[in-house]
Amino acid sequence: MIWRGELDHLASLGLRVRYRTDIQRFSRELLDRLVPYGPILLHGGGNFGDLWPEFQRFRERIVSLYPNRRVIQLPQSIEFRDPAAAAGANAVFGQHDDFHLLVRDWQSHARARATLPDVQVQFCHDAALGWQPTGRGVRKDGATDVLVLARRDHERGVGINQFVPTQPGRRDRTADWGLRGVDRLLWRLARIPLGLARAAPVLASLPAYYPAMSMSYRALAELNLRDGLRLFRGSRTIATDRLHAHVLALLLRKPHVVADNNYGKIAGVMNASTGDLGDFLFVSSDDDVEAATKWLDERLQRDELR
Repeated sequence: MIWRGELDHLASLGLRVRYRTDIQRFSRELLDRLVPYGPILLHGGGNFGDLWPEFQRFRERIVSLYPNRRVIQLPQSIEFRDPAAAAGANAVFGQHDDFHLLVRDWQSHARARATLPDVQVQFCHDAALGWQPTGRGVRKDGATDVLVLARRDHERGVGINQFVPTQPGRRDRTADWGLRGVDRLLWRLARIPLGLARAAPVLASLPAYYPAMSMSYRALAELNLRDGLRLFRGSRTIATDRLHAHVLALLLRKPHVVADNNYGKIAGVMNASTGDLGDFLFVSSDDDVEAATKWLDERLQRDELR
């Protein structure tokens, strides 16, 4: 959703992306050949800091490799647990004369000002909000009553499952992002050009091979978006602790309960951008279980009356 929102916004500005890559298939030779000048954009999201070190190392590498080109970090959330890591990042980004850090919430803005004092930082809404999915309908027959989309990784906070107690006769489903069935097979097929480029890195540097990789990126993104839309359109209400499940529910006008991750990422984006955009309940502690249960029951009853 972030990637699609970024591309859609760039297209609306009449800009063309001439080279796209990921951390495992980046080729400096190919970037220099296809895009010898112009800005370099780093993908937005929630991995700026030391919680996801492989992504942080990659962006620091790009900034170091291109001291004379504009580098723009698209909207991110920021979290550093290690002051030494923050100081190292400040040294890398701060010495670049044309590096611009965009953050998607004011909490991250304050963190950037405090931990990255030498870096230019600006607020910008989460890029996923720039994507507009088509259609908002839901199947009535066989629809899931409450889809519980729950984190299972190290960003999990209070968790969302406790706010959706099981009730007799209700059709609930617990899941997380992930392709299934035929789409999972299509995913594996679409990844073949990228897998070959990782196994044989020379391929990632060949201009003649780049169109195959670019096509893979587009196909994988479309599969992800299609799967998410299918999952949400088959559900009457949502309960989640994933930021972009919250955003997707808003875009599809789905009533939902949302709990925060472990460092306030969702609350930050909600306070900066999404707080007034739709019908949802934000929960943060065990004391909210009763309120969440009542809120979901009311939305389901309202839906049955339509």
